[in-house]
Amino acid sequence: MTELETRISKVSIFRDGARVTRVGKAHLGKGAQRVTVGKITELAQRDSFRVKGRGPAKLSSIDVQQVSQVYEPSEDVKPLHEELKQLQKQYDETKDEIEFHNAKLANLKSMTTEFSNHFGLVYAANEGEITQLTEMDKKSSKLMLDTQRTMRELEDKLQEITKKIEVVRANIGRIGSVRRTEMTNTVEVALEVSEEADIELDITYQTQNAHWLPIYDVDLRPGDSKLRRMALLYNRTGEDWNKVDIVVSTATARPIEAIEPTPYYVGVYDPAEERARIDSRKMKRALAMPSAAPMAAKAVAPPAPPPEIEEEFAEPTETISGIATYELPKPVSIPSDNEKHPVTLFEESLSSETVHYWYAEGMAEVVAQDKVTNADNVILPGTVRVYAEGDYIGETTLPQISPRESFKIGTRIAQDVKAEKKLTHREVEKAGVTHGKLKRSYGYRLEIQSFSKHAIEIDIFDRIPHSLNPVIEVKVDWEKTGTKSQNLGVAEWHRTIQPNQKAMVEYEYDVSWEKGVTIHPPLP
Repeated sequence: MTELETRISKVSIFRDGARVTRVGKAHLGKGAQRVTVGKITELAQRDSFRVKGRGPAKLSSIDVQQVSQVYEPSEDVKPLHEELKQLQKQYDETKDEIEFHNAKLANLKSMTTEFSNHFGLVYAANEGEITQLTEMDKKSSKLMLDTQRTMRELEDKLQEITKKIEVVRANIGRIGSVRRTEMTNTVEVALEVSEEADIELDITYQTQNAHWLPIYDVDLRPGDSKLRRMALLYNRTGEDWNKVDIVVSTATARPIEAIEPTPYYVGVYDPAEERARIDSRKMKRALAMPSAAPMAAKAVAPPAPPPEIEEEFAEPTETISGIATYELPKPVSIPSDNEKHPVTLFEESLSSETVHYWYAEGMAEVVAQDKVTNADNVILPGTVRVYAEGDYIGETTLPQISPRESFKIGTRIAQDVKAEKKLTHREVEKAGVTHGKLKRSYGYRLEIQSFSKHAIEIDIFDRIPHSLNPVIEVKVDWEKTGTKSQNLGVAEWHRTIQPNQKAMVEYEYDVSWEKGVTIHPPLP
């Protein structure tokens, strides 16, 4: 049996797990050989172990076993534990002495009280001298004083021992635990070696308690935005990753199931038939209990091809179903702890265009947004710090964006565009003019002034009253308003405004209703 020393050389970290590769080399003789690799984290999934290698040998089998190892206190801690035992013994002895003297003091008080109660009868019968009472009082008082003094000394001693115990326990806690048990996995590999040679083995396995979260920086520029992808890596596997090759994958390690549709039958309820179905299901479960259910296959991310490293960024690769992998350009060390470890993945240029938006009824200012088209790699949900031509705008979040999908980001005040809504006319007609109905007419003008150096595209929205009640009628000549679209009174216009130019939108509408009807909310 040969024990093989291995080191972690590569880690593929998924959104909810990691695949770890260990490498090791040993000189083996010809014939059947058994090689063991130990001290692998207990969080490794036993059915995920795979072994590959290089050299003149054939792989016969692999076996994975969990091993428990007990760690005794170090030599520095043992004397402290011995001292703690002695102090605890002194503590218990002192405690017993205090209890003994407490009982002694109680007996003395009881005896003195009983003697005093009976001495009067004895003295009245001329069977005792008064000096006996005096002598008894002196001796009992002296005994009680001595006992109380001894108890005070014992209590001081007990307090001192307690302080020493606290100090020793603090030192033990600082140096190490009393005893601990660690569980690890050990892999035993059976090989058939054709000739004496150096055999190199790769052991891969998937482990839990490792994941990563995406974060982004996006710098919005006219026509060409920069998106920097970063990852916060978490390693809580119990194994330190020291100078290993890291591949960050957008894949997930959990099993995924495609659910097939089944017919939805409806019919007449029959109690006897329902009982028969329940009994049948119970019988099937009883028959199925002895055999274990087959385990779902683990989703394994495809291996990343060798990266073509440029600068200090990872090389992204899109695989099947939009999964992307990023292989970092140089080895990275990630200790097993509760901290987040940021790494930069990739920076890419995305096509973008600035669009402006103004809702005349609800916004005093025009806002600008950038419509960005994603490239070939998925953007996972995450936090985004947004910049506009290098100037910080703010922080937002993104949902999942598929490859080549467009999204809007970077909402900000367009300080080079001004907009104003003006009431051009308002007429009120009393009842009788329109056959007993009340009527109001309105006219508005929307003015948008551009001070930008470039032509801008702007979507303009406003709302016109809309009624579902037949007693209230709203009339609008939509063709005359020149709207791009309208729905339930919400109108949209699109305009292209040249530098230092102004665009205007004008519209009118009438509202009429029956006398005695109160409109809510009230009209302007």
